[in-house]
Amino acid sequence: ARQARRGGMALDVLEELEKGLVLGRAPGQLRAALDQLQRGAELTGDAQLDAVLQEIDIRLAVEAAKLDRQLGRV
Repeated sequence: ARQARRGGMALDVLEELEKGLVLGRAPGQLRAALDQLQRGAELTGDAQLDAVLQEIDIRLAVEAAKLDRQLGRV
């Protein structure tokens, strides 16, 4: 349940990031939220849930890298 909740929070943060990027302002706090969510990854023992969470984690990593580029942290 904890990992499913983390997945939902990750999707919320990604949506917030998308909105910020479209509006031309991606808050730096979102970068910290992406980091925190990435650190919280754990296996659940449910192969299907783990696969979905892994896809979300990949998206988190990609968006974090893109945000770093935008913030000049490359």
